[in-house]
Amino acid sequence: MNKIPSTRPAPRAGFALRAVALAALTVVTSASWALGLGRMAVQSALGESLRAEIDVTSITPEEASSLRARVAPPEAYRAAGVEYGAVLPGMQVTLARRADGRPYLRVASDRVVMEPFVDVILELNWASGRLVREYTMLLDPPTTRTAATAPPPAPVSPVI
Repeated sequence: MNKIPSTRPAPRAGFALRAVALAALTVVTSASWALGLGRMAVQSALGESLRAEIDVTSITPEEASSLRARVAPPEAYRAAGVEYGAVLPGMQVTLARRADGRPYLRVASDRVVMEPFVDVILELNWASGRLVREYTMLLDPPTTRTAATAPPPAPVSPVI
């Protein structure tokens, strides 16, 4: 006589699977509360030294106290298939706070940027974690940037 196999897992196996799934979910959930980065705002134009700010969307006091941020080394760029630009070796990344207390990363170079875009891979390390994030910075030509911030011309009255 053929026995029909049970589709119900053994009680202990089901418990073990649920425990492993719960542990994995806890690890993923706790990682989501870690340091978070937002958008980047480039504040410089071509022909200037690079200045940019990156919003920090979440950071705990413990993360802030042990945070080390830097531009990734050339090996990381090669591994990612990204060009290591001439402006990157002199670039500094520091955690700062706005007047209202919101944290951000200040990115600055000691070299003039001559390329219209720069790919930057940032490495952030703190006591309990690590984050690697790639940004592409687009730099406007100086004339475009000046024209965009210049006031509109005064209206001209028709001559009669």
